[in-house]
Amino acid sequence: MTAPTTSATTESINVQTTRRMYAAVPAGDAETVMANIHADIEVTYYGTADVPYAGEYVGAAGFGEFLTKVGESVEVIAMEPALIIEEGDNLAVFGHLKFRTRKMGTDFESDFAHIIELRDGKWYRFRDFANSALVADVFRAEA
Repeated sequence: MTAPTTSATTESINVQTTRRMYAAVPAGDAETVMANIHADIEVTYYGTADVPYAGEYVGAAGFGEFLTKVGESVEVIAMEPALIIEEGDNLAVFGHLKFRTRKMGTDFESDFAHIIELRDGKWYRFRDFANSALVADVFRAEA
């Protein structure tokens, strides 16, 4: 009887980049984050004005503004991708996050879906879908 044949799979550059990003953000590793974004990055965080970092951001400076707003508002405790689906330069990432607000130390958690487009192995477009109603409620309660 012959043992079944197995083949090792390797992750694409896009998935490797994305895994680096998900490790770097909670670690506060801004150098790795900035090294893995495209100069013309576009970021959209869907949410109401109650969420300090909701909105659209363009370019490296815009991405820096987004990260600054996030960092001033919350501590990223965990951002864990559970499933990454790849189609060419597009990724759908499903996972779970845990944040703590800076103002009052309120912990909150949400599942997320991130839609990411990469160019030349770097994040070019990032769209963040999470439980924005929950996030808005947390920030309204602390206002």
